[in-house]
Amino acid sequence: MYKKLESFMEQAKKNKNFTCRADVSIDEIKVLEKKFKISLPNDYAYFLEKYGYCFWFGEVVCGLVGENKRYENLCCIMGHTMHYHELYDNDTSYLSVPNAGIVIGSYDGGGYYFLFSKDSEREGEVGLFLTETFGQEVSSFASFTDYLSYIVTGIPEPVLVQVDYDKINNIINK
Repeated sequence: MYKKLESFMEQAKKNKNFTCRADVSIDEIKVLEKKFKISLPNDYAYFLEKYGYCFWFGEVVCGLVGENKRYENLCCIMGHTMHYHELYDNDTSYLSVPNAGIVIGSYDGGGYYFLFSKDSEREGEVGLFLTETFGQEVSSFASFTDYLSYIVTGIPEPVLVQVDYDKINNIINK
């Protein structure tokens, strides 16, 4: 059922400094869902259960790090999601982080990748929200598996999202 996801992870394992956590318990996943009051998309829940999180030189997919405190700041899904809510939710210059999902990665240029929960109209999609667009989404992937494919193989390209530049100008000119 998740052969594509597993194939991408096999490719990722070949990257320099690859690491992940195997065998996450269902209870840990339920705690994550309860904390953020969401239901995770099936492919990401499978990723968490089998791999926990992963990173390699240049890329990170946030998840559940367990007792491994070494990777907590870099890879912890709960920490990243709470960080971006704290950073943007009370700043009127930026759009708030959506509530129906979690932050699964940071964008090096400033911003974050957001995975929409099953409870969202955009179930399972991953959006890239940038700091330079004041928190507006600029691109998206149809699923977590497509997002994973992109960071491992470079395909598929993300779908560009219409940015409201008038809103950006209004913020700048305040």
